Amino acid sequence: MPEGNSPLRNIPTPDLDGSDETLLSTSPAASPDGEVGYETPTSQMVAVAPELDNDALPPDDVPTNTGSVKRGMSEGFSAMSEVRRAKREHADARDRLAKLQAEIDNDNHTLAHRIQVEQDFEKIVAEQTAAIDDVTGQIEQLQGSLDEADGQRQDLEQQLEELKATHAKDLAPYQQLADSAKKRADADQGAFNNARKAARAAEKHLKDLTKRRDTELDQAKRTINAAAAQITSLNERLGELTSDPVENAAEISKVNAEIDAQTTQRENATARLQTIPDQSASAIQAAQGTLASAKQQLEQAKAAADASKREADQKSGEFKDLRSRYRDEEGALDDKIVEVQKQIRGINAQMADAKKSLDAAQALLHEAEDIHATPEATRELEEKVRDNSAAATVQKQQVDALAKAEQEVRARTRQSRVRLVIMLVLIGVVICLIIWLILMYAG
Repeated sequence: MPEGNSPLRNIPTPDLDGSDETLLSTSPAASPDGEVGYETPTSQMVAVAPELDNDALPPDDVPTNTGSVKRGMSEGFSAMSEVRRAKREHADARDRLAKLQAEIDNDNHTLAHRIQVEQDFEKIVAEQTAAIDDVTGQIEQLQGSLDEADGQRQDLEQQLEELKATHAKDLAPYQQLADSAKKRADADQGAFNNARKAARAAEKHLKDLTKRRDTELDQAKRTINAAAAQITSLNERLGELTSDPVENAAEISKVNAEIDAQTTQRENATARLQTIPDQSASAIQAAQGTLASAKQQLEQAKAAADASKREADQKSGEFKDLRSRYRDEEGALDDKIVEVQKQIRGINAQMADAKKSLDAAQALLHEAEDIHATPEATRELEEKVRDNSAAATVQKQQVDALAKAEQEVRARTRQSRVRLVIMLVLIGVVICLIIWLILMYAG
């Protein structure tokens, strides 16, 4: 459907930012006054699209409205493009107006400030000069306090260094005595440990000798008892055999031989029972002497270890007590240094605040002097504000015109855009139907 030319194609666009913006158009056309006008696409313009060539037309014997459909879709797409272009041009104009207004507001603020400073110039100079003099005096006073506190800190640090050196010199002999006593205590403790090991070894050796003697005596007693029992049994057997000495002569001889052997074994065991105590007596006596000597050495070593430990504890206590007293003295002097350092930090903080105040006063004074010395800058700023305000008025008119044009384009192209949407929906439905039919026949 022909839409006709846009009624706003001849609205001039002010060149505020150096660009040549277009309005609601698809192709430029020179107007008689030399400006560039723009025309919207019509149905005649889009009807010559490449897809409508003769080769694409259906046969004459098939009734169709393909040309109308293509024409409607072309008009619809052109309408959508025209709406997007109008919306974009309207948004760009609004952005330029916002930037211009922000610049005007900033310049107005700066201009008001320069005017106010110029009006109060004498007062600002007097106030800031007085503030500079006052802060400068404060800084000089603070610098004197800072020098004094820093000197005090240096003196205290020197005193602390000298005090530590004196204390270290005084503590050296006490530490040496404590170290020597500790070494003696360690040595005596080592000797005591060795003596205790020797006593335990001697006691174990005596127990082993006694146990071995008792074991041999028990073994000899068991041998005597076993031989006596065996002899009694053999005698009973011999009594049974003597009832027929001729027939049992060989067995009687064998039993008599066994009785003799058991008797000999019992006699040997009885003799051993008498000699075992005498044989082990000397070794046991020697082991008892060794144990007694080891116990005596253990007692002596324990006494020496206890005495040296008490001495080491005493010397260590004397050294630690003196060291603790010296550390308290050093700590008291170090606390004074910390207090002075806090005072120095406080003075430095005041100094920093005073310097900030001085910098602020000097900045205000320099700014006032610069504004007073450059009245032409104020005038230039006033002219800039007037020019930008005028440009903003023109730009506002342009924004209003573009907003109206966007609404007109939307209203004028609504029918084509709705028709396009309907066509696209129908095409989608047809495609889905074709696919469904294909799937049905294929199945």
